[in-house]
Amino acid sequence: MVKRPSFLLAAFAAAFVLTGSASAAGNPFGITVVRFADGTSPAQMRAAVTAAGGVVVQDLSAIDALAVVPRSTGFDARVDRNRAVTASFEDAFIASHHDDQGRGAGRAPSDFDFGGGFGFGRNRGFDPDPWHDLSSFLGVTNPEGIWQWDDNRMDVPTAWRRTTGDRSIGVAVLDTGVQASHRELRDVLDPRLGGNFIPCEDLIQLFGLGFIDRAGLRDCRRDGDLEGHGTWVASRIAGDANDFASNGVAPKVRLGSYKVLAAGFGGLTTWIVGGLLDACSSRKIDVVNMSIEGYMDPADPFTADDYGLFTDAVAYCRARGIAVFAAGGNAHVRVDRVDMMLGDRGYSGVGQVSDGPDGIATPDPGSDSLANFDLRGLLLVPGGVPGVTMVSATANAIGAAPASVPLRWKNHVGARDQLAYYSNFGSRVDIAAPGGARRYEIPLYDGGDGDILYGGWGSFGALSDRGLICNDPFGASLINSACFTFRGQAFGWMQGTSMATPNAVGVAALVLSQQNELRNRPDALVSRLERKADDDVVNYMGPNDPANTAPALDGTPCDTGFCHIDQHDPISFADAYGAGLVDAGAAVGR
Repeated sequence: MVKRPSFLLAAFAAAFVLTGSASAAGNPFGITVVRFADGTSPAQMRAAVTAAGGVVVQDLSAIDALAVVPRSTGFDARVDRNRAVTASFEDAFIASHHDDQGRGAGRAPSDFDFGGGFGFGRNRGFDPDPWHDLSSFLGVTNPEGIWQWDDNRMDVPTAWRRTTGDRSIGVAVLDTGVQASHRELRDVLDPRLGGNFIPCEDLIQLFGLGFIDRAGLRDCRRDGDLEGHGTWVASRIAGDANDFASNGVAPKVRLGSYKVLAAGFGGLTTWIVGGLLDACSSRKIDVVNMSIEGYMDPADPFTADDYGLFTDAVAYCRARGIAVFAAGGNAHVRVDRVDMMLGDRGYSGVGQVSDGPDGIATPDPGSDSLANFDLRGLLLVPGGVPGVTMVSATANAIGAAPASVPLRWKNHVGARDQLAYYSNFGSRVDIAAPGGARRYEIPLYDGGDGDILYGGWGSFGALSDRGLICNDPFGASLINSACFTFRGQAFGWMQGTSMATPNAVGVAALVLSQQNELRNRPDALVSRLERKADDDVVNYMGPNDPANTAPALDGTPCDTGFCHIDQHDPISFADAYGAGLVDAGAAVGR
């Protein structure tokens, strides 16, 4: 079995990234994926693996596969001799780290008092929770004038006149888990749905490793989130309307938490695919949210096998009438919609990063080479997998920078709903949704003082008070996620296509709640979202300059950061927004 070069898998939020690669050394457990011929029964699959000397740690039999730990020498050769086996390859390891786009979440003083001093905006129809329309945070406000500005940009208040969701609609959140005890989520999560798809006990028994322990907290519980990312995503979709703090887009739908990534560790491809298959085998799930980003190399001989796992799992979901949404990615590269052959299979509608200069991502500060940011020709997963609705991210507005930040595109200050400076774009984008962005639509290290997320520049949601996002040792201030606690519950502002995706999914859940004829018809649901999307927005955000030759904001040469984004040649409407900015009011209405 040949070992593979790397690919990335990431879920980006605010200053946080989950990312990693399958290195030459492979995943740390040597987990192997064994694929079988169509018609092989689950019992026959298990028998073949056992006879070859392997232990099953993940059941993917719904798409004719098993994830296996080989326990004897020569396992690969023995299992490959079985006539029912069509392929075997090493699973991909995903590691996690913090990105430098404003490193660390930062932590506000615990337990803010919101007893007074905050003005209110106005929303008609459904009366949202108290924080939804607060006008400022620590004296900072935003052009919309309310904390949860993204709902207004999606015209959610108009949709709320008709529906705030329906308990018959189920949404699966594939992520780092969800803090089930959080006051905004404890009555929204359905305990019958989801689970932990990290095979903790199997791996600990096999290897004797506390590989996902953090400060003595083992990330094996189905109802916990030691990262915070999954909790945030869940709250944006369906945070409870309970008169406590904030609420989600569709507060009356049900959620299922499918933990597929471990805090501070990451995960394996089979964990993600296992969660996806389980969600779609349930008759109680209607929509899947995957705020996950990854890249595969089509020149890698094992990519055909890897990509096949994702495509088969998505096809499995769609055949059962379930719509699948995923993040468009945060490298600010062009992702084209192409048809291609991988191995002996042909695919239509694949998301492939451009082979041109706009396929090179933006480097971190201090990087001395673009080598690690050259994504040209790679395949985006899962957002670019055929059948997945790929969501790009938009910003609140372009804020007016102080004199210390001579923004060259000052003529566009105040322009709303711009493609976010980090968001991928291109013909593979299906639809856009608010994901938030820093105040000046540039990263902190280019923007300086006042370039913040809090106060309604990022997107607001619940967090896990014990999670890494709220306890990042690199965090030094409120300028990043602005994680704070209120009566023991954590909240914060974040940014990313990880945030845009649950916004779009929340609207999809509202539509299904109002128009039952669209249930079990994913194509019809997505078509309605696209037809009703707002196509009046105008984009001014440009692509990257991969040579890093464009001047910095102050006119001097620059070789790091996002200072080389082209601020004169905007990305086209279709490449930035797909069909447009998701519009809940129009999509829910008749």
